[in-house]
Amino acid sequence: MLTYVKLKNFMSFKEVTFDFKNNKKDYKKFISIYGENGSGKSNFVTSIDFLCRTVKSMDMGNDLTEIREKLFGDGKKLPDDFVEMILSSFDISKIMEDCRMIECEDPTYVEYGFMLNGHEGYYVLEFGSRFQKEVLYYFTGKQRGELYSINNVNNSINMKFSNKLFTSSKVEDDFKNEIKKYWGKHTLLSVLQKERNEKNELYIYEGVLKYAIDVVDMFKDISVFCKKPNGSRSGICCAKPYNILEDLAEGKVEEKNIFILDKTESILSDFFSQSYADIKNVYYKKSKINNEVQYRLIIQKMIGGELRNINFKNESAGTRQVLEIIRSILGAFCGVTVIYDEIDDGIHDLLLKCIIESMKDEITGQLIITTHNTLLLESIDVKSAYIINVDYMGNKNVKCLDQYPRIQGSNNPRLMYLKGLFGGVPFCEYIDFSEIINSLDDNKDTGGGED
Repeated sequence: MLTYVKLKNFMSFKEVTFDFKNNKKDYKKFISIYGENGSGKSNFVTSIDFLCRTVKSMDMGNDLTEIREKLFGDGKKLPDDFVEMILSSFDISKIMEDCRMIECEDPTYVEYGFMLNGHEGYYVLEFGSRFQKEVLYYFTGKQRGELYSINNVNNSINMKFSNKLFTSSKVEDDFKNEIKKYWGKHTLLSVLQKERNEKNELYIYEGVLKYAIDVVDMFKDISVFCKKPNGSRSGICCAKPYNILEDLAEGKVEEKNIFILDKTESILSDFFSQSYADIKNVYYKKSKINNEVQYRLIIQKMIGGELRNINFKNESAGTRQVLEIIRSILGAFCGVTVIYDEIDDGIHDLLLKCIIESMKDEITGQLIITTHNTLLLESIDVKSAYIINVDYMGNKNVKCLDQYPRIQGSNNPRLMYLKGLFGGVPFCEYIDFSEIINSLDDNKDTGGGED
């Protein structure tokens, strides 16, 4: 789980640290991040998205080859914007470029503190157009230490490995060769993940320190949900939990996996019947085709005094958003870190407050959200709430609410936040629309003459 994230020259952050430590030897399981529009909440989420993509960048490259074959192998011409969207999602150099602070020549630096199996560690990446530095500090078996560091020094790769990292000189030589070929555009963790996929897994497990492999597994299991500029959402590695459907609304499963469909149906029925007064049941309409079962989510809902069956895709945008959230955050019950940007988008404040209040004490992994839902501030621990502040020079800092001395006794954190006592809110008392309205007046002479 994440204990801190340090960012320098990353998107809109010149230098900032998000400290998620609960104490010196623990992490916070639930975190809610606030700030005015444009303060950098989504940029923080992007920093975790970036981590996940760098760990899996070589896997994404292999997936890209398969996609190209499927897209172009039969000679079909696809829309250029669609092809560009697919290709850019796999391009790690493009992702690095997007993460750099605009008009900044200094390198971008990211550091991810984490806790895994009771041991603390950190992972560092520094980059410009290519990776310049990569460091992994974690448990070596008997004590903590630097497992490896790789640096680009005068266009030459300098590698330093702990004597615990590799237990086989043959495996070490293999990795050194892979680093010489790929490092700079890919990380060592990504190389390690590729080697596990392509070679005999036992060969890797016997030759590489288990604790390094554990770090890869933790990072690649992080689930990130962020809104893209086109309004769509992207999910990174929403694999856990394994025993429910990936797509909850409709799709198909192999007949042998019908138990997954039944389990998912039970979970959704329990949730929606408790969350909505008019929803009495949720079930899947199933049809068998060959060895597959096609399914479509149906809601049994009271309308006009009668129970009616409604295709879920015809439900409100807010209810469809709730379904997406449920699938996303279940991983937090399965021991993984889940990051969700703008979790309140389209959902009633009270419903979201109920969802978060009901689940926060059951989290076994970690749930980090960004939100504008201030009602949560009345019920969550002040140690879970963070505010991003922006000064008039565009400098930013992040503080947990428990760092503010006024938070004590019967003070209401929500009201204090809305009054601007912690910052992180828009300071805009009045907008004069008179000039704008004058510009819209068709009777005003604009100097262009009459038609």
